[in-house]
Amino acid sequence: MSIGNQTVAAHGPLTILAELDGRKTELEMLCDALTSCPAGDTVTAPRPVLSSPQHGFVTTTIWLSSWLDEAWRTSMKYLLAQARRVNIDPAEAEKFKHVLGRLRTFFAHNLDPATTRDRETRDTCYDWFRDACGSRVPGDGQWQQCLEVLLGSALRYLMMAIEVARAIEQHPDSKSLSNLWKDRLSRTDVVVDYLGSLQRAAGDLGCDGLNLHQVRDRYSKRWAEALSLVPATADIEEVTTRHMEQTLIAETGRLLPITAADVMERLALQPGESVEVALRLAQVLYSLHPALDRRSLLDILAINWEQLQAQ
Repeated sequence: MSIGNQTVAAHGPLTILAELDGRKTELEMLCDALTSCPAGDTVTAPRPVLSSPQHGFVTTTIWLSSWLDEAWRTSMKYLLAQARRVNIDPAEAEKFKHVLGRLRTFFAHNLDPATTRDRETRDTCYDWFRDACGSRVPGDGQWQQCLEVLLGSALRYLMMAIEVARAIEQHPDSKSLSNLWKDRLSRTDVVVDYLGSLQRAAGDLGCDGLNLHQVRDRYSKRWAEALSLVPATADIEEVTTRHMEQTLIAETGRLLPITAADVMERLALQPGESVEVALRLAQVLYSLHPALDRRSLLDILAINWEQLQAQ
């Protein structure tokens, strides 16, 4: 197994675990040297228990996911995103990242095969098992192969991240790339009162009739992801407010008899901030005249939009 100019020999699980420990330390030191920040948080899942191949595979899946996709999520995502910029192909790493998430879901949740998402998760895992050991449902003698393939893939994934980090160090724009990495890490501990921000934004926009607790629960993961990408120098409160307003506009828009596409067509607007402003205006007009149908609302919106542009 190889990545870049490095080779990963096919060894047993304990040997690969030891190699993972060494590579983990290497990336931690690179991150510290380039950003003065830790590579991620403490891994909360216990270290794999290899008492049996099947149990070892399950505990290894949970541990790897807790480490690479949770505790070190920000660093790994940033390095993966920079791979092509430093001429490294991330295809294998992206595939592993996806499969690891599906495997964790497969073992940690009760999947309903009647739902599309859960059916896709099962099929992804079955295909991975087949490629790893020759059977979609591993038997007693096949879990060891699956475990070795999983650990080998994780090692290559980590080695790719290290290769990207070293390429960043040698890049002509190394300082800028390192600062971007630092910016991403600096956002991991930001605590935002989403409900409070939503309430303030709803008051500013005059949005009534929305269950803000449900909106928060539905969007909080998406907001956290977006805010983790905001530079450390940005005004986090202003950026948060912007996300809250965009969400509320989208949610309120569901209650309007018109869509953003209707607004763009009628007002001859391109996608962007102008559409958001026009939808806000439509919300105000509709709240004043709730009996308006689609055509009437678009007509009165066009009149008010023209007056607004003339000011």
